[in-house]
Amino acid sequence: MTTAEPAMIPATPMQEALWWVHQRARNQSVYHLTWRLAVDRALDEPALRTAWQAVVDRHEALRTAVRRSGDILALEVAPRLAVGVHRIEVPDPGPVEPTSLLRLLAEEVHGQPLEPDTAPLARLTLVRVAGRHEVLLTVHHVVLDGWAVQLLIGELSEAYEAAQAGRPVSFPTTPVPFSTYALEQAAARAEGHWDKSVSYWCDTLTGAAASVLVPDLPGTAASGAPGTILRYAFSAEAATGMAVLAKATFATPFAIILAAAQIVLARSGAGPDVTIGVVTANRTTARDQALVGYTANLCLVRGTVEADDTVTAVVSGARDAMWQMLLHQAVPYPVVFAALPESTRTALGDPAPVLLSYLGHIGSDLRLGAVPAALLPSPNRAARADLAMSAFETDGGFQVEIEYHTGRYRESTVLGLLHDLDAVLADGGAEPGRTVGSFEVTSRARAGRETPVARPVSDGGARAAGALLESPDGRRVVAAWSRLTGGPPDGPDTDFFAVGGNSLRALQLATLLEADGHPAVDVVRWLREPTVRRLVEQLGGETAPVETPSTLVTVRGGAGTHLHLVHGAGGSLHDYQELVALLPTDWRVTVSRDSAELTTVPTMARRYGADLAAAGLAPDLLGGWSLGGQIAYQMAAEQGGRRPALVLLDSAPPTGYALPDDGVRQRFDTFAENVRRSLGLAPGKSSAHTGGGPDPDGFDERLAVAALAAGLAAAGEPVSADALARRWHDYQRHIRAGVTYVHPGPVDTPALVIGAELLDAQLGLWTERLGAVRTRQISVDHFAVLRPPAVAEVAAAVIEFARVEATRG
Repeated sequence: MTTAEPAMIPATPMQEALWWVHQRARNQSVYHLTWRLAVDRALDEPALRTAWQAVVDRHEALRTAVRRSGDILALEVAPRLAVGVHRIEVPDPGPVEPTSLLRLLAEEVHGQPLEPDTAPLARLTLVRVAGRHEVLLTVHHVVLDGWAVQLLIGELSEAYEAAQAGRPVSFPTTPVPFSTYALEQAAARAEGHWDKSVSYWCDTLTGAAASVLVPDLPGTAASGAPGTILRYAFSAEAATGMAVLAKATFATPFAIILAAAQIVLARSGAGPDVTIGVVTANRTTARDQALVGYTANLCLVRGTVEADDTVTAVVSGARDAMWQMLLHQAVPYPVVFAALPESTRTALGDPAPVLLSYLGHIGSDLRLGAVPAALLPSPNRAARADLAMSAFETDGGFQVEIEYHTGRYRESTVLGLLHDLDAVLADGGAEPGRTVGSFEVTSRARAGRETPVARPVSDGGARAAGALLESPDGRRVVAAWSRLTGGPPDGPDTDFFAVGGNSLRALQLATLLEADGHPAVDVVRWLREPTVRRLVEQLGGETAPVETPSTLVTVRGGAGTHLHLVHGAGGSLHDYQELVALLPTDWRVTVSRDSAELTTVPTMARRYGADLAAAGLAPDLLGGWSLGGQIAYQMAAEQGGRRPALVLLDSAPPTGYALPDDGVRQRFDTFAENVRRSLGLAPGKSSAHTGGGPDPDGFDERLAVAALAAGLAAAGEPVSADALARRWHDYQRHIRAGVTYVHPGPVDTPALVIGAELLDAQLGLWTERLGAVRTRQISVDHFAVLRPPAVAEVAAAVIEFARVEATRG
């Protein structure tokens, strides 16, 4: 039996542009779309799983990966993909407020990676916190737009209803494959169908400058920068004003909101020539309106708003501009942008700083089978542009969801803009003949992006930077860079896109550097850090060698007893802070921190011992908690001459243990408990159960990390999911190191062994492997050994042990 090969289709120009932005985005979840649906009851998970598989089988876009081969970006459509429904359950959130936890869980799920080259680029997640239920549909924008998501929810609802009733899932129509649309786009480009529209856009936009809301924070404009979502309801007066203006001008609500934005920006300082990015659905036929895929386009609307223009005149102008835009919306914006003069591209910027879209009734009257669903605010943590506003209709009014760059704007600034829009809509509708110059606004705007400011460089950094830029490869990069951006970089770490670079110029830069037989530049890898330094590295230029950092950390200096501690399994220096605070103030305390390349207890022991020796230190006491005690034991075993005394805090003896193949869920629960305890949180609360995906009963590690991050943030102790994932990886590495560690002993050195969960037999095994041993059992669990109140008993025992050993020595 032969397996069908995936179909390869050329990506559309808009998909190409979005793919490039994804590669260089600081936060690559910026082009994730998550519809967060609140439902009033638990859904039938097996029925939902059947329904989800049915819609994935039905639509190419849900089985599509986007891959680059040379200079070509292609859509790879799998003939079939097995999918499932993911699941997060928090039965008892404890003192955490469920609403906050649900929001944070949605943000974490939204942020989970969707890599364009790996299908499916969509996932469905069920979330339960106590008795509250949500459904999260997350897709990558490169394969679906908002219109398509609405269609998808409708079909998922039909399929769920059928599956729940025990009927075969079927649909009344056969969908148009997205590949048909993509191939039509390629033909239209090749056959010149867009030429007239390109000419229209060049005539319209040449000389334009993007209108920018003046930032009040120093963040750099960049797609994927930190962002958040704010939802705002226009006042009843604004809704009434829109109705009056619509009747007077025959304009759509979208054109009226666009006109209000033009008035506010013009009055805010952008001047009479106002240019705003407008996102269109680009679905002009009945067939395209039923297409599940990515057809949306970006257009720039340019308008002239003079002080003596009336509100009616501005709305009429916006209406006419919108009609012209709709006539020419089919040509993808990247094609338009590439055709514009260089000076105009620079003035417009990439991406457009202010975006506006109109969603109409999208998101209304949603359901899954018979279960009503309410669309909640988007859980984005990144921004596509400075400001991206999406307006939509609600019962009797209008709302706007605004995504903004939190590194450039405070919430008060964004609210000020919304209040200005509200006032213009309300007052302009009440008095359509009012002139633009009579409006007072609080917002501040300008035309065109700000000029990037060079960062100061230290003398030593300047010398190193100069050497890099003056190297043969450095000079080649600077020459190509200057040709494309109009000037040399400020230094080797200047960001290409912060000084006018864009996706087109990135490809041109690579082409220039590959001339005359030089090796090819991996543009995708470079986009993660688009600097001169990284280009020189790819070209084979020499860089300064990176020194391996020491694992030794001094926590406290002192002339008294020297105690050296080693990290526990998945632990950090933070674990010992309460113990150190209870030790005599003249004690010197040092710690060995983890090093990710070390995978066994002996390799850790050798590295940590070498770093101690390199510093000329010979501790009096050597020990640690959990795995740290095992490493300390091995360090003592490998030391010649006089060995330090050992302090072993609930560390298992080195006899080797079996690690169950199916124990990852239990190990993660232990890890999560350790993290919570290290942050001083109550045990066992906000514990999440995760699973699903293609294996309904499987444990989803990535989702478990995301749920842990959400729970910690809800409890007031935020730790990023990325940091937790690294720590979980380290914990697993440490556990494997500990269970495989065997040492027969004996190591002839005195030791204090404190047990919490150690059995008497384990204490006996330590006694066989050490010299003079003091054992002490305390009535707490493993995690509480270093926490109050037990830590006071531990500290007292360590101090007494050190006193006796000093007397004996």
